[in-house]
Amino acid sequence: MSPLAFLWTLAVGLMTFSLATMVALISARVVRKQGRERRAARRAIVLPELVHHIGGLTGDSVDLAGLEGDAVLMAEVVRDLAGLVKGAERTRLMKALQALKVDATLRRLLRRGWTNHRVLAAEALVFFPSEETYEALHEASRDGAMRVRVSALRTAIELGRAPPVDEMLDGVARGSERASLLFSDLLQRATPSQITAAIVALDREDLPRHVRIMVLQALGATGDARALAPLRDAASSPDPEIRAGAFAALSALGHPGAQTVVADGLADPDWRVRLKAIECVRRLGLIDFFAQVMACAEDEVWWVRHRAGQTLMSLAHDDVAKLKEFAKRAARRLRTPAASASPPPSAARAAP
Repeated sequence: MSPLAFLWTLAVGLMTFSLATMVALISARVVRKQGRERRAARRAIVLPELVHHIGGLTGDSVDLAGLEGDAVLMAEVVRDLAGLVKGAERTRLMKALQALKVDATLRRLLRRGWTNHRVLAAEALVFFPSEETYEALHEASRDGAMRVRVSALRTAIELGRAPPVDEMLDGVARGSERASLLFSDLLQRATPSQITAAIVALDREDLPRHVRIMVLQALGATGDARALAPLRDAASSPDPEIRAGAFAALSALGHPGAQTVVADGLADPDWRVRLKAIECVRRLGLIDFFAQVMACAEDEVWWVRHRAGQTLMSLAHDDVAKLKEFAKRAARRLRTPAASASPPPSAARAAP
């Protein structure tokens, strides 16, 4: 084949590919548009019927013209409509939908379907509490799709049927650090009813560092005194990130018993731990540590000095003598060129 013939063949091939791609994109857009129009038309049939039933304008049964079998449509309608009504109206609506076996349709969608549709089903099932729903949610909470797991866990927790903490941690520990952040709020909501299990989970050796910190945060958020001892133990961990996480959790816990480890935290060699220990002093109002925090106001790391200044102002807002002493120390430091230097780049990047 001559070069000219090759170029001609290549040009024809590229043109054919471009035209085929354009036709495919246009066809897909048309199909999506038709799908949206079809779903809007179906919603226009279903919503008025359900609204009339909520208002008591229909009998005990609801006629949805056979559309109750459209799982995606019913998931959207239930999620959007049921959240707008309360009390007897919601009860009437749910009974009518259960009579049409909508809950069973949603459970089937949760088990099999596109990821977005399964997430939608998990969100809608919060209005259909039953043993079958709990079983379906429990199964979905171990699914391979992260979004499905998170949605199923959230619904189960809202229904008061959170899975065991150990099981939740198993799923988080196998995932990425980014994925575990999505579970942090869920774990905090599940921990108050499983504090003992969460404390025992801290003894697991297979927990990655970020997951262990997440458990510490969940324990601190409970405000339960039983979490004090394990958090104080974590404040003495050889890992500085664990120590910093423990002091952050002690701040959230708000128990005065944290003061037994605060002194060590304020003198910790890692600036992140000192920072969190200072925040703990401020959150708990530990006035006895005023002198130690004042020493931290001369720390080599800018973020530590900044937090120390905020804490001193908070602790001494009613003590004029202490405020004057702090102001004198601050003035002397401002006159020292080295003290006004910028924070180290690594500290500036890592600080919260």
